[in-house]
Amino acid sequence: MTVRLRVSGDPEEIEVMLKVLGVVFDFTGSGRIFPNHGSAGVRVYLTARIPWAGERDQPHRGDGPR
Repeated sequence: MTVRLRVSGDPEEIEVMLKVLGVVFDFTGSGRIFPNHGSAGVRVYLTARIPWAGERDQPHRGDGPR
């Protein structure tokens, strides 16, 4: 399962937030920073994936039917 995220704010605060979110999500994308239009701050576009999503639907070796 993946979702696209747009994170907007102060560059230093975005860096901290992505470190916190990185505990739960795997991120892909360029991480390229864009200036916000008409407001202060910047924005970053990323794709987030929950690493364990779908694992319960996967067959388990050595286990019987689930």
